[in-house]
Amino acid sequence: FAATPLHLVHQHPPHTTTPGKMTLRYGVGASGDEIIAGNLQQHTIRSQGLTLNLLSVGDANAPTLMMLHGLRDTAHALVPMVEAHLADSYRCLLLEQRGHGASDKTAAYAMHNFILDVHNAAEALGLPDFALFGHSLGGHIATKYAALFPEKVSALVLVEGLGPPRRPHEGDAALELQAYRNMLLSRTNPPDPRPIKSLEEVAARLLRNNPRMDRELATGIAPHMVRSTDDGYVWSFDNLANSVFIGNTQRDNARFWRAVSCPTCIVTGRLSFEYWGRQMTGDGFDGSFREGEMESRVAEFQRAEHHWFDHSGHMVHYDEADRLGQLTRHFLDTHHNN
Repeated sequence: FAATPLHLVHQHPPHTTTPGKMTLRYGVGASGDEIIAGNLQQHTIRSQGLTLNLLSVGDANAPTLMMLHGLRDTAHALVPMVEAHLADSYRCLLLEQRGHGASDKTAAYAMHNFILDVHNAAEALGLPDFALFGHSLGGHIATKYAALFPEKVSALVLVEGLGPPRRPHEGDAALELQAYRNMLLSRTNPPDPRPIKSLEEVAARLLRNNPRMDRELATGIAPHMVRSTDDGYVWSFDNLANSVFIGNTQRDNARFWRAVSCPTCIVTGRLSFEYWGRQMTGDGFDGSFREGEMESRVAEFQRAEHHWFDHSGHMVHYDEADRLGQLTRHFLDTHHNN
């Protein structure tokens, strides 16, 4: 299997004053592509009336891996791992989710919108089939896409992508409705973002929230996590994007898990209770998975292997990037690059 190259629709001549720098227009509704650093290229994809940012690195003729980041993150956070472990053998496409980074914001953050973004990107780039990697929200999207379009996905890597531990209200119809109501009301009057004075402060906040994160990574991705304003910087992600999970249940998720037919590699951070405990407080919930809870979810998949990362929280690509890159490479070499 060899990935189909990007379909060239229109090419501007290279800028002779800047060697290696050019602007290209590719694919169905794609535009404005350019080399931004080394082998890393930046593209734009049109999907459902939005312009989405997409990064690519690696040989265009190599097997393709599409990668989906999670909420309040950026595609750039995956680049160091990709360059260290994957780009020499795979064409890696890192889609920046709607409402994040350089991609457009919108009022449409339903799960089907995110799934269609993946499908439209694959169609625009002429991909016959490819492997999918998803972290957190990206894992939910990747799973559902693989279940709905099994002919397109040859292998699946899910990192912290099976949702939070079971909470006390789950299974109680009245409490589930109350939780649904609370999530809706929390989005009626979102607060204005508070300005951040400098990129150094952005990096410091990333490190404070992710204490195992490498300082160089925090400094490197800080400019991609924010946009500049007259008062400094604000986070570039749209807080309303987490509306994607309103009304979502593990029962719904399990229907898709059971429908995934491709080989699947599932990664769970042993320390993810730190994240879940902060994000979902109340009702005696401490963020921990019950004994055997994650294993029962993995068992819903037809062809899955599961790996605990003992030194990782929810942001595995921040905490153990090298191990994650090595595992992803081995899995893809076994199931995708053949």
